[in-house]
Amino acid sequence: MTSVSRLNIGFPLRAFGWFVLAGIAAGASAAPVDPGIAQFKPFVVKGVGESLASARKMRDSIAAHDLQGAQQAWLGARAGWEQAEVITDEFFPDLDDAIDSWPNGKTGFHSIEARLFGAHETDSLAQADELVKNLTYFDEKLKSVTLTQQGLLNGLTKLAYEVGENKADGGESQFAGTSLADMIANVDGIRTAYKYVFAARLKSKDPVLAATAEKDIAQLGAVLKAPDLKSLDADALLSDSEDLAATLQAAAAPLGLTKPALGD
Repeated sequence: MTSVSRLNIGFPLRAFGWFVLAGIAAGASAAPVDPGIAQFKPFVVKGVGESLASARKMRDSIAAHDLQGAQQAWLGARAGWEQAEVITDEFFPDLDDAIDSWPNGKTGFHSIEARLFGAHETDSLAQADELVKNLTYFDEKLKSVTLTQQGLLNGLTKLAYEVGENKADGGESQFAGTSLADMIANVDGIRTAYKYVFAARLKSKDPVLAATAEKDIAQLGAVLKAPDLKSLDADALLSDSEDLAATLQAAAAPLGLTKPALGD
């Protein structure tokens, strides 16, 4: 093997090394990006950013002992977060637990909800500071994380199942009364992720299953158009959510992915 130092080259060895490293870096940055994920990711980045902005307003309102302002800001923080739940548990399980653990959450959204909407008190400044800190960290990590098709399919499937299994009985946000809105936002996240990441590919691989997935998502959305939680058909919600979860599990094989589990 010829020694590099003996090659007849017109630039120093140090420069040669720089060009090699530059080439490696260029190759790494040129790795293909899934176009569907590239379209979908701004949706969750926007939602989490809006959630963080509202959480900061809530924190300031709590500090000022403005109960109504804090309640309104809490409501504003929820919608973006619930849309993003298609990725939260799958890609950030520890942060998801700190931000949105329920029914016995000691930190995060629901610990603050219990004080603002249950006790009608603004004595949750420490919890609000912690929520803002965790959402800020989540927002930063989300922008740099690489989402994958497998992780997204896992997240969609588990969330579809959770909507019917865990959220229809008075639900996750019982003090604030937003459980129905939570589920609607969840399905909006499922619909958007499916549309951008999976719809075209599944249609090309298995058009019948793709049509079933679209029908199941539409049906789950339709049952959530009830005027309030008391009017919601819980049996239909459970059935429709299970149907969608099963369809998404079945989609794994034609998509070349592993069948998602329904729980952690």
